[in-house]
Amino acid sequence: MSHSTFCDIPAGRIAYSRRGTGRPLVLLHPIGVDRSWWDEYVEHWAASYDVVAIDIRGHGGSSLVTAPITLADHATDVAAVLRHERLTGATLIGVSMGGMIAQRVAIQFPELVGALILCGTAGGFPDEVRPRILVRGDMSRRGSMSEVIDDTITRWFAADTPRPDLVQKCRERLAADDWYSWSANWQAISLLDNLGELPRVSAPALVVAGDADASIPPAVSQKIADALPNSRFVAIPGAAHFGAFDMHAVFATVFDDFLSTLAQ
Repeated sequence: MSHSTFCDIPAGRIAYSRRGTGRPLVLLHPIGVDRSWWDEYVEHWAASYDVVAIDIRGHGGSSLVTAPITLADHATDVAAVLRHERLTGATLIGVSMGGMIAQRVAIQFPELVGALILCGTAGGFPDEVRPRILVRGDMSRRGSMSEVIDDTITRWFAADTPRPDLVQKCRERLAADDWYSWSANWQAISLLDNLGELPRVSAPALVVAGDADASIPPAVSQKIADALPNSRFVAIPGAAHFGAFDMHAVFATVFDDFLSTLAQ
């Protein structure tokens, strides 16, 4: 992982890296992993953009989660980093939980956000789905990450993934994760409810779904695009939940096409 910079927050610190010059891009990873998952994108984008990759609280080099947390709290952490780095009008790029947090940043801190790329993510869930999300962790006991790795890998990667190396990387990352942080972040995800607020977000947005995503079906992501007033929706054939990473070249082309449409 690249050299870390730290931003102090009331609950500890947020680790991140910043590289390149140009318009700011802020990268927000899925639950359970860390900002190193963006490394191939950072290599690709640093020549053209000012790229900030953040470890969401409870992940990577950032502080553990030690009490219940919300997606709004995570958005406040991201805003703290952007203010620390004196960045406004950033393009936020989030996958899965990172995309949920990116939506909250745009809702809560519109002055910081110039555009959104929301990938493999949701804006809300039907109430009957929320308990199924909540049970992916359990804040009330000292569980072991080994309990959840196989199920998680099955949801995130296709059996015939083109990048088995990333499956192994993911297994190792999950095994090293903090159980309480994982569980508290699943609780935060289970409470996701952004759709009613998204019509106020005027920033241009790209919503990208994988049509083979076992975690978040494209129709769920489509609801984000429908709620945002200035959005486009793209479904990528054959892409699983972690398609942004295991089909990097395909997703990078889609992302770059959208980035090229934004005002220079």
